[in-house]
Amino acid sequence: MARLLIPPLLLLVVLLGLLSVDQHEREADLVLASDNEIFTLDPQRMSWLGDMRIGYALFEGIVRWNPEDFSPQPAVAKSWTTSDDRLVWTFHLDEDARWSNGAAVTAHDFVWSWQRLLLPDTAADYSNLLFIVEGAEDFWNWRGEALANFTPGPGAAERLVDETERRFGDTVGIAALNDHTLEIRLAHPVPYLLDLLAFAPLMPVYRPAVEGWPVPLVAWLETTPPPWSDRRFVSLVPETGRIQPDHRWARPGTLVSNGPYVLDQWRYHRDLRLIPNPHAHTPGHIDSVLVRSFPDPNTALLAFRSGEVDWLTGVSADVRQDLLETKAAEPGNDDILVRSIHAVPAFGTEFFSFNCGDTLASGAANPFGDARVRRAFAQATDKQMIVDHVTGLREPISGSFTPKRSVAGYEPPEGLSFNPDRALRELSDAGWQKNTNGQLVNTSGEPFPSVDLKYTTSSPRNRRIATALRSQWQDRLGVDVTLSGQDSKSFGADLRAGDFMVARGRWYGDWGDPTTFLELFRSTNGNNDRRFKNADIDSRLDAAAAETDPVARMAMLADIERELFEVHMPLLPICQLVEVTMHDPNELGGMTTHPRLIQYIGDIHRQSGAKP
Repeated sequence: MARLLIPPLLLLVVLLGLLSVDQHEREADLVLASDNEIFTLDPQRMSWLGDMRIGYALFEGIVRWNPEDFSPQPAVAKSWTTSDDRLVWTFHLDEDARWSNGAAVTAHDFVWSWQRLLLPDTAADYSNLLFIVEGAEDFWNWRGEALANFTPGPGAAERLVDETERRFGDTVGIAALNDHTLEIRLAHPVPYLLDLLAFAPLMPVYRPAVEGWPVPLVAWLETTPPPWSDRRFVSLVPETGRIQPDHRWARPGTLVSNGPYVLDQWRYHRDLRLIPNPHAHTPGHIDSVLVRSFPDPNTALLAFRSGEVDWLTGVSADVRQDLLETKAAEPGNDDILVRSIHAVPAFGTEFFSFNCGDTLASGAANPFGDARVRRAFAQATDKQMIVDHVTGLREPISGSFTPKRSVAGYEPPEGLSFNPDRALRELSDAGWQKNTNGQLVNTSGEPFPSVDLKYTTSSPRNRRIATALRSQWQDRLGVDVTLSGQDSKSFGADLRAGDFMVARGRWYGDWGDPTTFLELFRSTNGNNDRRFKNADIDSRLDAAAAETDPVARMAMLADIERELFEVHMPLLPICQLVEVTMHDPNELGGMTTHPRLIQYIGDIHRQSGAKP
């Protein structure tokens, strides 16, 4: 007998909810539900997984990943060679590759796009990815200093742009040898280079579209760029010398792409529609794709059951634990929700960031600027209780940042274990002790500042974990904790501004190497929202990057991670992420189950006999 999946009270809610779900005809051949908004479709500015998912449908890079084992495959590049010392890579581009307007995709497009990524003006999170290239970091630093020291005057901004372009061409190891041959000269050997080149921020963009040139061009390199005043989506600020982008180029009607799809419609907070790119180098299997926004996870589940949605990219509805347990206990259960739910261990970690700065955004002293305080909060956290009784998914708990057994040849350290007594000793060493009322105070009797614990409201899971942490920290440490739930956009803005004390986070690795996690703790990393700065960690990351012996390099990285999570504790790892998604395997094929969780929408196809 099948177990009861939905408790009676929830069943009533579901039945009532069905009355409110839109019962309109399907608007596309493939409909997917996203629990997060799309923030940008500009590849160089992407940092969120949801943005990249659409990015991989709109754009194609030098190489792509094989979704089965994540080995590199040809994409725009049909072949490549490397020098004996592994420092010079030469990519031969497919001459048939085209932009959606029919223009050829050339090596010049990659050079210009990567120069754009290396400009501080672009405000990209992943500029540092290209610091592996000869001269790239020096160029980045030079441009930043030039802007900081800029003196306005007639023609000064134009002269700085000209000098910037000359300096890039003369000093940075990225060059178009001809229209279809691209050369990359590395500062040091990079074992994961091809893996990195498949990553979304390194996909090319089409300059005339990005800058909004007034006349559509096919071979933009063969003409003189229009005056800055005639470029619709970029301006040159005479007071600062800065190139100011206008991100409206990445909208329907103006976005030019080179992937299997083009952007047909984008209504913020509602939906996004993709249709086939008539000039696609690698066409998709589905004729139209609709990405619908579902802020409420239960509504998304109802839409899936009713047949309005084919794929839930994330399932956070309360009933998911029951569905997973039923699927495990009853493999033959053919209920549409049971057979369609999937739990996949991911290449990612759930964590809570500590603000490591000396002061908070308000100007007040920050107690978490002291590593002893950060270690205390980490050791007062019972992670096993959280995964057993709060998330209910029994994810592997984490003491370090890189998921265990996720990178061949690398074993991350255990990190600090649950130890409330040691946590109190750490606080005592930092000048904080419990008084007779059990309240944490300093030597002057002043209470520990109320801890602002921020989380996003996109999933009930986030509030539950935050609530558990509040209870544990209040009971064990004697501190006051205030929960602050925010929408994703406000939350992200506060993180970037350093306006938080402790904040929920999750990180998915971008390439198959521990550095995809450890580089977040470099002082200059664009995703280092924790304001953690340590010159020794920076120099040791540099030393590991220069190490050519792969075994020695992995040992160096493990030592760095050990110090990060046994001494500095810039963030509190909770567990390896387990991604819960939903699609009917009888209906959709081409869906990857690899922990990297990069799903190419162009690979998805209808199973034989299945109808949308």
